[in-house]
Amino acid sequence: MNADRNQQAAAPGHVRRFSAGELAQHWVLLVTLTVLALTGVALFAAETWVGRAMIAVEGGIEARGVIHRVGAVSLMILTAWHFLYVLFTERGHRQLMAMKLHASDFRSFGLLLAYYLGRTEVLPEFGRFTPLQKLQYWGAGIGSLMMIATGLVLWFHTAAMMVAPKWVFDVTTIVHGYEGLVLFALLFGWHLYIVHLSPGNFPVQRTFLDGQISLDRLRREHAQEYRELFGEAEPPHGAAGVDEVR
Repeated sequence: MNADRNQQAAAPGHVRRFSAGELAQHWVLLVTLTVLALTGVALFAAETWVGRAMIAVEGGIEARGVIHRVGAVSLMILTAWHFLYVLFTERGHRQLMAMKLHASDFRSFGLLLAYYLGRTEVLPEFGRFTPLQKLQYWGAGIGSLMMIATGLVLWFHTAAMMVAPKWVFDVTTIVHGYEGLVLFALLFGWHLYIVHLSPGNFPVQRTFLDGQISLDRLRREHAQEYRELFGEAEPPHGAAGVDEVR
């Protein structure tokens, strides 16, 4: 049996789609990026009253730096954890393969966007992950790698400037600052809307808390995956929970 399996049974009428380990990775990413964003914005806007107020709340400029570096190390550990998970565990590798982008994903992107904006009630059929979920996953992954790389250059700037021209350091400073703002805005703005505030999800979708999704939602938003699990049958009311984590 997979060690990452969540042993608690899914609630009646629900399917468990995410394991305890996957939920833990999501929560670590949520907390880590929030800490990095808040401490990064404080330095980015240090000459404004907002930045000065944030630095004061964070314990001063030196404490802000320590907190930011702790967040950076946490992001590095999480990245290594996720890398090992998707490459060297059977379930993690299946999840990674399900995240592969296909030509059909780009064709369905506009229709899915219109659905989340409430402009249509017609939802294309998707498998385990929708095109938006795939784009958010790859965006967060690539963005995190870039943040780590540019952050290390800034952290060890003396050593970096010994082997690279100053313009590289200047560009890295700009990229790291603005990339962090864009990544935070996309994940905590757009992602928050898509997952929790869009039509049909407001005020909150609980999957990020317990890893479960209702059979009705699964059939509506992930029709291909539903058919793989249950065929063409209608979601049975009051049915026992299903644990598809394996």
